[in-house]
Amino acid sequence: MNEDIEKKVILEGDFEDIIQIKNHYYIVSKKNRVIVLPYSIDSKGLLDKIGVIKDYNYIFEEYDYTLLNDYINEDDGTNLVAANRVLYNTTKLNITNADDWMYLGSLYNNLTSDSVVELYCVNITDKEIKENEEFSKNPNFKMIDSSLIITSDDTLLLAGFLRLWNYFYVNSLNKKVIKNDNIPLNNNNNE
Repeated sequence: MNEDIEKKVILEGDFEDIIQIKNHYYIVSKKNRVIVLPYSIDSKGLLDKIGVIKDYNYIFEEYDYTLLNDYINEDDGTNLVAANRVLYNTTKLNITNADDWMYLGSLYNNLTSDSVVELYCVNITDKEIKENEEFSKNPNFKMIDSSLIITSDDTLLLAGFLRLWNYFYVNSLNKKVIKNDNIPLNNNNNE
């Protein structure tokens, strides 16, 4: 690491700082975040729908799809508890069965960040998002066709989706090998 680089804190906030390095400004998170990617699978076991929030981008002045996310609080206990809290605050679904959850790893939202974004996905295929008097379903949350994810400009959403898609892709290859009595997938024999 180059110790000659001068970092100047321009603005301090509760959750982020803005720093200056040379003539560039960076937002540096002070707390780790958790992001949640709810998904459903179809009758063939393929990835079907992805849960997203349609949020307003103040820079581009338009709406775009993004992930359910929040900071990890000290009272969450574990990152999975934080993920379930984020899901519950958005959908009022409390998914306590660990088998419905999958950890997809850590991401960083930019190269200057030392703050981890923990990525979890959760299978909500058979779950119903209900409305009641105390909770009006988040109007910005929706389950969209997984093929629409690539239209988002949110790089964390795209990275999270690619990790989830890779999981389903690898599993489909494993099932194909088993169904074909372990015949190699790259069999170029035209018999």
